[in-house]
Amino acid sequence: MLITRDILNKALEDKMPLFHDGDYIDDDVLYDLFYAQPILKDLPNGKKGLRTLIPRNDRNILCAELNGYMSNSPKGVFDKIYYTLRCKLCNKTFPVRITKGQIINRTFKISNYINISVNPDRYYLFTKALRELYNIKYGNVYNTYVCKSCVEKFVSDTMQEASEFLERKDKFDWFLFHKNSDDWKRKLFRIEEAHFRLDNGKEIEDGKIYRAANGDVWKDDKYNEREKREQEEQNHQRKLEEIRRQQKQNEEAERERTRKANELFLARHQLNTPTQRYINKFCNKDSDIDITDKEIQREALSPEDVNYEAIQKHNSKLYREYLQSPLWKIISSKVKWNANYRCEKCGSTKNLVTHHTSYEFKGIEFLAFHTLQCLCSKCHEKEHDKQNGSEK
Repeated sequence: MLITRDILNKALEDKMPLFHDGDYIDDDVLYDLFYAQPILKDLPNGKKGLRTLIPRNDRNILCAELNGYMSNSPKGVFDKIYYTLRCKLCNKTFPVRITKGQIINRTFKISNYINISVNPDRYYLFTKALRELYNIKYGNVYNTYVCKSCVEKFVSDTMQEASEFLERKDKFDWFLFHKNSDDWKRKLFRIEEAHFRLDNGKEIEDGKIYRAANGDVWKDDKYNEREKREQEEQNHQRKLEEIRRQQKQNEEAERERTRKANELFLARHQLNTPTQRYINKFCNKDSDIDITDKEIQREALSPEDVNYEAIQKHNSKLYREYLQSPLWKIISSKVKWNANYRCEKCGSTKNLVTHHTSYEFKGIEFLAFHTLQCLCSKCHEKEHDKQNGSEK
């Protein structure tokens, strides 16, 4: 059954169900159901307000005998009415279904059956341009329809034209020159970046980057000048950083030179002190001096202006070497001479050694000869056995 506006109005007047599965509606009924503009009506509170031409309650009555979609029903098993679409280009007709839910909720749109899109379209510029051209060519009237095959041909032809246009070297000049034009090809471009700067409190444009649908990019003169300024500033900052880095390296190198010079000065100063000269001369096992010389012996046993603590620290640290040094040999010879070259325990004159009775003055025994004894090797071993292995 074809439902016309008169049939629709009669059903609305009588508050009777109208639509049944398989019915067709004409252009007027399609308009009244889905495209008619809201009208002023009296509200229950006495005021006037915008309401749809056919209220929701009346729509429910019109669809009372239509079976809607049920979630527990097999897919696609529900009642439909139909509207015949006619392609504006090829004049072919295509019936489209309309469901109960679409009628009640006023959600049917012919535009949903027209898909103008390009894939791939990385920057979504081809699709926008083609939709602009479609609206220009075929208008944006609610019941305008172009079938799928005609849309595909439209997209193919337009894409070829757009691609050829984007091959032009002057395409960005064309875009800027036609900035006030309604030409659909302007939709093939967009402003990718726009920069501004403050000048006396006012925001001034400081350059733009433009993007074409094929991915090409163009920068205007202001943007290039801005990039040049930024690059110069970056270069300037890099030079400053390099200067600061070099200054820091020079300062560190100077501090290192100063430190080494100070260390060298201190080392040389220490080498020239009476204490260090004494250590080098008498406490070094490799020192080549004549320990039989009386003046040498007097200098070794009665040093002047020396630090006894430093000498003791040096000799204690290197004790084994100290026992081979000229100082120890002089001290040991003095101890044996004082004992008349006899063991102070048994009187033996063989295998004599110098024994410590105390290590309080180890390394500076010339200050405390009373802590030393002249013993033979046997008595020396006995003494150490008594001391439970104390240091020689």
